Amino acid sequence: MIQVTDITKKFGNVVAVDSVTLNVKEGEVVALLGANGAGKSTLIKCILGLLDYKGKIEIQNRNIKENLKLSKSLIGYVPQDPLFYDMKTVDILHFFGSIRRVDEKRIKSLLSLVGLEDHKHKLSSELSGGMRQRLSFAVGLLSDPPVLILDEPTSNLDANAKGDFLNLVKERKNQGKTVLFSSHRLDEVYFLADRVLFMKSGRVILDEKPQNLANSLGMRAKINLIIPEGSISKAISILTKEGFGSVSRNGSGLYVEVEEGKRIVPFEKLMQARIPITDFTIQESSMETVIKHIEENGY
Repeated sequence: MIQVTDITKKFGNVVAVDSVTLNVKEGEVVALLGANGAGKSTLIKCILGLLDYKGKIEIQNRNIKENLKLSKSLIGYVPQDPLFYDMKTVDILHFFGSIRRVDEKRIKSLLSLVGLEDHKHKLSSELSGGMRQRLSFAVGLLSDPPVLILDEPTSNLDANAKGDFLNLVKERKNQGKTVLFSSHRLDEVYFLADRVLFMKSGRVILDEKPQNLANSLGMRAKINLIIPEGSISKAISILTKEGFGSVSRNGSGLYVEVEEGKRIVPFEKLMQARIPITDFTIQESSMETVIKHIEENGY
């Protein structure tokens, strides 16, 4: 569906995208990850036809430089910070709908789909951040495009608004839409993506399935186990003998670092030794942890 071949984009002497080649299959959801300045947004703008570049980009086997108008009609785009004239929600959809040549029925169905039917007469300035992003999503869906491109669409949303938005994207995924999105959130990747592309210094340095990402990057989770005082020393001894190199005392319990795919093992070993666990918390790996690991250790 999306074929990017040897794309390079420079701003003066700065190479923002460096010889990137990638493929997104029909119906696939691919996440672009990386630190700020890695080249994610620049690559997206090249695919959208907003920037000139060296190389070739095709949407449904059509070179976008040779078929720019048609290629744009195949893509629904949701930016990080949607900007609208201060018009009523329904009027904004009518405005973009006239460009996309869609009818009133389509606009009504999209208002219902994104949960803005009760807010259609509000000005865009009266909408919350989550509502504006849902409005942006509705604009992107007006012509029912086969491809959706989302540039960090939840970065400015609170937890509830983020969840609502991600569920909207998930529904489109289940309908067979092809989705390329950039993100700084691992939870979004695990929820949506079929593949993960990690960018660094304008290059794609990792192409992996989300379920294999942790092992590929050596990611580790930190588990805080609450254990009765009289059992802590024995628990530390058992876990150390089992090969857990980072086990430390933590007040009424202990910390143990484990590989992401082996979270259950400390629990199993302590239960086998009849050591009670009264409570626990798990500190997830963050995007910052992943980026730091790659910056320090490479891939």
